[in-house]
Amino acid sequence: MLDLRTINSITGMMALLMAFVLLGMRHYYPRKMPGTLLWALSPIVGGGSSLVFALEGILPAALIAMLGNSLSFASAAMNLFGTAAFYEQSLNRRRWLGFTLGVLGVIACFMLVWPDYRVRVAVFALAMTVYTGTHAWLHWRHGLSFAGRFLAVLLFVRCLVLLARAGSAPFIDAADSTRFAASFIQTLYLSSFSVGGMITCLGFVLLASERIRAEFERLLNVDLLTGAASRRAIMQALEGEVERWRRTDRVFSILLLDIDHFKRINDNYGHAVGDQVLTQFANSVKSALRSIDTLGRYGGEEFIVLLPENDLRSAAIVAERVRLAVERQIVEAGLPACTTSIGCASIADSGPTLPLLLAQADAALYTAKREGRNAVRLAEPPVHAAALAN
Repeated sequence: MLDLRTINSITGMMALLMAFVLLGMRHYYPRKMPGTLLWALSPIVGGGSSLVFALEGILPAALIAMLGNSLSFASAAMNLFGTAAFYEQSLNRRRWLGFTLGVLGVIACFMLVWPDYRVRVAVFALAMTVYTGTHAWLHWRHGLSFAGRFLAVLLFVRCLVLLARAGSAPFIDAADSTRFAASFIQTLYLSSFSVGGMITCLGFVLLASERIRAEFERLLNVDLLTGAASRRAIMQALEGEVERWRRTDRVFSILLLDIDHFKRINDNYGHAVGDQVLTQFANSVKSALRSIDTLGRYGGEEFIVLLPENDLRSAAIVAERVRLAVERQIVEAGLPACTTSIGCASIADSGPTLPLLLAQADAALYTAKREGRNAVRLAEPPVHAAALAN
């Protein structure tokens, strides 16, 4: 069995190592990612706690107990509040501060007035269980990814170790015992801070990495100017809908939209105004759609709307609603009004490929523009399975 002082020293060194890793990783994180600074500082404070406890026999016992436990609570609080910030949750700082000061007051009483190591250990372990349990709950409630659930389970296991240490104190310790009095449960208890702290830090790195990956996915799947789905995302959605139709025969339709005279808007008002028109146009279109419909930017001033469970007739009704929403939109001061031309196409009971469906919608859009714009036209002839016979 490892000497407890050795375990304490290893805990401190590993904490400082993980702090270095987290600080280094944070340099590459987006600055807007909250909580990561507290996560990085927590192991430093925790390492300071281990250093203080290592001075047992050199510094006064009361100073070691109060300073070491205070730093341990501060480290746990940094982890907890860092996680709350990461998940954009709020915690009552005054309540937690009052709780911690109350616990430290009890520890001080059983250090200075009625010296009893057993009570101090039990009180500290129970208080740390509250911190760790709340931390675990945050990850379980809000961290729906692998890393979040992994951390929740790890922290729940640490809670069990802490509760075991609190419950065993009256039976395995004496009133005048010290932190480094060897026992199996004390070895497990101190080791949980070392190993658990390291794995927790690795979990934080995984959480941050998952968020960065999700942000990259969002950048790939969302058009940043309009908030519509990107071309990549809308094409993937259309391909998926075609595959679903082939399996289930569930019909769907698409709308191909083009802002009328958009080049004239750019030429007369500038590209900055053109960008604002695109954004306002997308918002107007979204306001006329259902929650299951998807608006995607196809390119430039062209957009696609995916309408699941809609045949051509239903799509025409939606298209007219969209056209009116754009025509009647409340235009912000300084922005020109705009209208849209829309081509509708619907998949048939069997057969067509996505390129054919898009070609049908594009032909209908061309007809709408040729016949005066600000209009809805349907694919003619409708998309039939016979169109794919060859």
